[in-house]
Amino acid sequence: MKWIPVCIGIVLFTGSCKTSKETMKATTPLFDTKWSLKRIYDSGKEETVNTKAFIRFDKEKGSAGGNGSCNSFGSTTSVNGNEVSFKNIFSTKMYCEQVQLIENKYFGKLGKANRFEIKDKSLTLYQDKEKLLEFAVE
Repeated sequence: MKWIPVCIGIVLFTGSCKTSKETMKATTPLFDTKWSLKRIYDSGKEETVNTKAFIRFDKEKGSAGGNGSCNSFGSTTSVNGNEVSFKNIFSTKMYCEQVQLIENKYFGKLGKANRFEIKDKSLTLYQDKEKLLEFAVE
């Protein structure tokens, strides 16, 4: 009879640990994930993006790169906690009339980003408190 409270305690503890691990797994990692661009925010307005624009972060190389909608791009990237910076952004130089405006906005916003937030399968880049770009895992 003395063991019943101990067993119940172990079951409750084990169950709570499992919940914590499941919660941790629910958040997608920043690195080595393909983040597809879904929204661009400009002066409080939200623009939905339906192109092949995406970004991937490489922790070992300290870089990020992907596609802007038309052109491939890359950058030197620094991540410290939830702070992020993109330096030396470069891209190929093709002109794609249907998506060029989106790509120009994307690259411009990327250069302004200084922090990020991941919730479940969504990555949002901010400049201070201003939302700039929103991505999702495909």
